[in-house]
Amino acid sequence: MKLSQDSQLKMQALFDLSMRARAGIYIYCAIWLVFVIAFDFVAMSIPLVVINSIILLVMMAIRIAHMSYIKNANEDNVQLLYHLLIFSVLLSALHWGVLTAWVLTFESANNASHLMLIVLPAFAMGGASALAISNVLRIFYPLALYVPPLFMFYYSQDPLNTVYAVSILISYIYIISASKYPRENYWSAIKNHLIAEERATELEQLSTTDKLTQLKNRMYFDEEFDNEWRRSYRLNAPISVIMIDLDHFKKLNDTYGHLFGDEVLRRTAAVISNELKRPTDCIARYGGEEFIALLPNTDAEGAKVTGERIRHAVESMQIEHDDKVVRITCCVGASSTVPVSTLNHTDIIKRADSALYEAKRSGRNRYVAVNPEE
Repeated sequence: MKLSQDSQLKMQALFDLSMRARAGIYIYCAIWLVFVIAFDFVAMSIPLVVINSIILLVMMAIRIAHMSYIKNANEDNVQLLYHLLIFSVLLSALHWGVLTAWVLTFESANNASHLMLIVLPAFAMGGASALAISNVLRIFYPLALYVPPLFMFYYSQDPLNTVYAVSILISYIYIISASKYPRENYWSAIKNHLIAEERATELEQLSTTDKLTQLKNRMYFDEEFDNEWRRSYRLNAPISVIMIDLDHFKKLNDTYGHLFGDEVLRRTAAVISNELKRPTDCIARYGGEEFIALLPNTDAEGAKVTGERIRHAVESMQIEHDDKVVRITCCVGASSTVPVSTLNHTDIIKRADSALYEAKRSGRNRYVAVNPEE
């Protein structure tokens, strides 16, 4: 089932946001390891090292599990997965903000505190830009990092901390302003990409569809037949072709007019399509009042059943003109075979065409088959 454009946008945004957020949790772990080793956090506070390490490992496990669910995202759960991702990213940012505030309270960790204050805005700026896909993350990710240290600075009596706090606030304003443009550029690019894909699909559809009957055209049929022939050859499976031609169509056009003739072709196309029950069957307008059907994995007996069903369905159509029911009949020619190396795939079409001619010559409104082995 084709997704709506809104659902496609949500799916793409979820995937892209997940990819961009993936590196963050590993960077947190790497930076934490550097701090623990470089500044001997074990000597400073064993509980701090143990608790924070456990939290980081749990968050990493949750993020990895969430990413595995994203691979199977669908229209029903994409919104939930998107919100869960945002929540987990914000939780990670808040955790690092709390960790920073905690380290700043240790007088013995003066060097570590300075480095934490360098790392903090780097995380905020990088994260806000990378995660700007989500407006919530663009605004609240740096805020989650900054709020805990700001509270710590607020309650501190050190004048230098006031300078730190003001600097953080200024950097937050800059981050919000600068990350606006990556967000706008992303959504503009992704929407333009989807529009371009839809237009390409529409153009492809138009190039392979008969405008009057909305069936596939001859070009599409030839390509599909070539593919199915090669597949049937590999599998040693039968394949059948049925050609349908409306009886006395020129006379019908001359008598009732071309508009009525077009309506007959549209109705016939719909009736034939309805009789082809399998998704693998292909029906196309082959030219004028002639239609052609491709039946993969169908032997001569199966082709006959389908061909007769089509003939009866066309004969049973009720088409009125000036309150008068006009009777429509058709000839059906078929050919079936199991592809072999000595047989060209165009030969089966030629035999189906010969069968169609024989049906016309024999009195019309009938089914005739000519197969290679006959």
